[in-house]
Amino acid sequence: MRLMLATCRFEVKGLDQFKEMATKNPTALVLWHQDLVLAPFFLSRFAKEFTYTAFVSNSRDGQLIGRLVRSYAMGKTLLVPHHARHEALKQLIRILQKGDTIPIVTPDGPKGPPLQLKPGIALAGLKTEAFLIPFSWRASSCWQLPTWDRLKIPKPFSTIQVCLSSPLQIDPGLSLKEAQEQLQNHLSQASARSFTKKSGNTV
Repeated sequence: MRLMLATCRFEVKGLDQFKEMATKNPTALVLWHQDLVLAPFFLSRFAKEFTYTAFVSNSRDGQLIGRLVRSYAMGKTLLVPHHARHEALKQLIRILQKGDTIPIVTPDGPKGPPLQLKPGIALAGLKTEAFLIPFSWRASSCWQLPTWDRLKIPKPFSTIQVCLSSPLQIDPGLSLKEAQEQLQNHLSQASARSFTKKSGNTV
């Protein structure tokens, strides 16, 4: 994966804003499960001054993703058993309150439906008032696996546009349902608006 991605060209949008926000405030990266493969490589190359904790399911697929994340020096994982999601939510809230690592959360995991946000990250945002930053990408050429999430893998020598969209801080006065809808809309709009012919700085 590293060798393949090293052949690609990146166009990056929102990186400086992300770094400034993450330096000063509790921050989480929120991305759809289909975008997860690229995140460890991108962050280790472009934002390696931070450490990250990826929340992944304690399944065969999740363990594979966990090994990918941990292969980078700045990456840690928290494996979430299906029967212990409430404990995982408590740990996510503690991590955001402490603010010494950036959690990476896929709110439609571990089994979907794809692109449909589950309430955990919205509740964590309500409890902590952390800044939630959408991470999304697309490639000029990529594989899309026949999995529930349609997992994306960039092809060699492709151009990859990456967007770290504007942060969302959920209003603590909202109900959980309202917060969930607000974050769902924010993620959907971020994905739709992120990519233009000139997405960002080319590196």
